[in-house]
Amino acid sequence: MSNSINRMKTILLTLLVFLAAASCIAQTIYSERIKGIRVNGSDQANFPIVLLDSHPVTILFDIDGTRPENYRIKIFHCDKDWHVTPSTFINDEFRNYTTVQLPFEEVPNGVKYFRWTYSFTIPGITGMEALPYSGNYKVEIWNEEMTELLAEGKIFAVEKIEDSVLTISNRYLQSEISPRNQVNKAVLSFAVPPFQADNVNPFYANYVKTVDIYRNRELERSNRIDADARTTNTFIDGIGTNSFKFMIDNLQPGNEYRRIDLRDADLYPPFEMLRPRNGADMSRWMWQGNMDEDGTSVLAMGSRYADYVQFQFELGIPEGQTDKGIYVVGDFNGWKVDEKWRLQYDDGMKHYKLLCRLRRGAYDYQYVLNGNDWISLEGNDWRTTNVYTAFLYYHDVRFGGFDRILLSAQKKSPGGSSPNSN
Repeated sequence: MSNSINRMKTILLTLLVFLAAASCIAQTIYSERIKGIRVNGSDQANFPIVLLDSHPVTILFDIDGTRPENYRIKIFHCDKDWHVTPSTFINDEFRNYTTVQLPFEEVPNGVKYFRWTYSFTIPGITGMEALPYSGNYKVEIWNEEMTELLAEGKIFAVEKIEDSVLTISNRYLQSEISPRNQVNKAVLSFAVPPFQADNVNPFYANYVKTVDIYRNRELERSNRIDADARTTNTFIDGIGTNSFKFMIDNLQPGNEYRRIDLRDADLYPPFEMLRPRNGADMSRWMWQGNMDEDGTSVLAMGSRYADYVQFQFELGIPEGQTDKGIYVVGDFNGWKVDEKWRLQYDDGMKHYKLLCRLRRGAYDYQYVLNGNDWISLEGNDWRTTNVYTAFLYYHDVRFGGFDRILLSAQKKSPGGSSPNSN
């Protein structure tokens, strides 16, 4: 009898911890009804890039509830810093939301922690077949009455995709010591189109000032090259002409991401607290990891096992290495450092841990020290290959001023073990 009681206590405690654990978020979630949101494009690293009337991104979100609801989508054009553009000509409040029922599917029998998956594309969904202007866009999910914001994501609408204008190379950074001195250099080249008398919307070279560069799917960590905010590691050639080169020479490649694959229900049974099968993760400061998937994830689909599971991240380093926290980031939380994803030290286990809920799937992930140090626990090496995505911004002075994205470019870093650039 006592064994049965103890077993029931263990099950109840596990369930309570599961319910209190961090939720799976891929962008930003504000309501407990939404269990997960995913924003994926068709380019390298599934980066969410769209053209104005084609090349859509797909947005999916999981909902728990007894019946499907008619959720609304609102989109807002933003400036390069993700502040909503204040012009009513750019953000027309009478046209920036949907009124049609979003497509949805009921999950298979046996799935316990959510009931419905909604999916739509932008551009493509009725009412948003095309975007009027390029730029950064916030995509918001609202309840039917438009009284509660449930979640939001980010997409980049560009006027042209031109990968050939971006180059990535390896170089030594003289101001750092090994291995932090192994960095990538990025150069984006752009020529302003020649002036034409019949062009009602000509380009002006002095308004081409900013390039943002992202690594893999790390949407919260842009590396900026800005004519109005120079740094010791950013350069712009061609100021005052119609041909520019935007350069940054201190992009740390980091390490290949770690990877966890929870898709096999035999290896990771449902309704149990799951732990790493090979033991706790360790520091990789001087250890190069295996090839990753550029920060992407692949979810289990179409069966009763395609559910959310309870998983415990574990990191085996001594207590006291940090007083500001250790965080785990991955596609499950939008590669965002967040207090919900902070590991806690366990005196009994002698390592750090975090219990969370993940949609069953395979994920790239890594640890971040003190909230902003992506290197000390993971290492840094030229052999790491990353997808770099660059956006060229243009400040259009019409309609009170707004930021457009003239083009995007993607390039894989070269890898290797030696520099090939100054």
